[in-house]
Amino acid sequence: MKKEGDVDCCIRFSSLDSHIFGRRCFGSKDGWLVTLDQTDLQPRLFNPLTKTEISLPSLFTIPEDQWHRIKPQYGLDGHIEFYYDEKHRSFAADAESFRDLYFHKIVLSSNDPFGTAVVVYGLSKLLALAKPSDNAWVLGPQLPPYHIDQFEEFEDVYFHEEEQMFYAITHFSAVLAFDLDGKNVKQVCQAIQDPLTTNSSCRNYIAFLSGNLIKITREIHCIDMTVDEKYLQKTTNISIFKFVPAMDASYCSSSQWISIRDLGGCSLFVGYNQTFSLHHTVAPGIKPNCIYFTDHAEVTTQDVITCDAGLFDLHNDCFQFFLDSDSQSNWPPSI
Repeated sequence: MKKEGDVDCCIRFSSLDSHIFGRRCFGSKDGWLVTLDQTDLQPRLFNPLTKTEISLPSLFTIPEDQWHRIKPQYGLDGHIEFYYDEKHRSFAADAESFRDLYFHKIVLSSNDPFGTAVVVYGLSKLLALAKPSDNAWVLGPQLPPYHIDQFEEFEDVYFHEEEQMFYAITHFSAVLAFDLDGKNVKQVCQAIQDPLTTNSSCRNYIAFLSGNLIKITREIHCIDMTVDEKYLQKTTNISIFKFVPAMDASYCSSSQWISIRDLGGCSLFVGYNQTFSLHHTVAPGIKPNCIYFTDHAEVTTQDVITCDAGLFDLHNDCFQFFLDSDSQSNWPPSI
C-alpha cells in the first residue's frame, strides 16, 4: 500500500505463477526462496521481487552411498509409478509424494551463483552439497550410527557468515562444522549420552545468537482427525538451549546444553526457512523473546493438515497459533 494524496493505492506484484507453479519451497534466505519441482527435482534459488533465478543440479544427481540407493519403478506404459530405496525396503513412495517425503530442507551460504547449498535428504537424513556451477551434488560429512538400526539424523543446518562455516545438528544433538566444500570437518558437540531417551516427536534447529550456539527443540505431535483419514500436526512444546563448550577443547564429551529462557530482546524463526533471529527494535512488528514457527512436520504430505504456524512466548510460557485447526489445509507448507 502507498498513499497518493488522500487516497490509499494498492500496488500488486506481478504474478509469480510462471516461476513457482508446481514447485514447493524447501528453504529461504534473506528474502530468496529455494524452490523444488516434483518431476526433475531441480532446485532453484528465486527472488520473488526481481524474478531472478539461479539453478542448482538436480537432486537425482546425489550419489548413492552405504545408506541409500533410490531407484524408480516403471509402469507398463513407461512412466514412473513410484520410487523405492533398495537399502530401506520399507520405503516406497509414489512419484507425486517422493519429493515431499524424501527431501527435508535446503540451506544456502549466499544468494548468488558462487555460494554453496546443503540439502538434508533421505530416510537417514544425510547431507549433500552443491554449487550452482556444479554438474552434480557431492556427499557431505557423516556421523556413524549408534547401531545398525539407529541413524544419527541431521535435522538442521546453519551457515555462520563470519566463520564461513556450516553447522549441522542431529536428532541426538550432535553438532558438526564444515567448510563450503564439506571439508575441514570438526565435531563441535557429541550426541547425548542415551539416545533411547530422546523423544522421537522432537526436532532440533540450530542458530547462533550473540556469539553463542543455540539449539531450539520443538515437539510436534500428530493427531488423528478421524475425518477423511486426515492427520493434524501440532507443536506442543519448544525449549531453548545454549551450548557451553568444555573448558578443555580436547574434551568434547564434557560440553553441555544449558536451558535458557531469555533471548535478549531477539526472536527466533524456525521452519523450512533457514533459522534466523531478529531483534524487536529492528523489526518493531514482532514480539521479543519468542520463537516463531511454521509447518515442519516429520512427514509432510497432502494427507496431513498443515496449520501448525504461530509463536511461542518464552517469558509467558504460552503459544499463539495463527491458523485454526479446522481451517483449510495450508498446502504446500508456509515458510
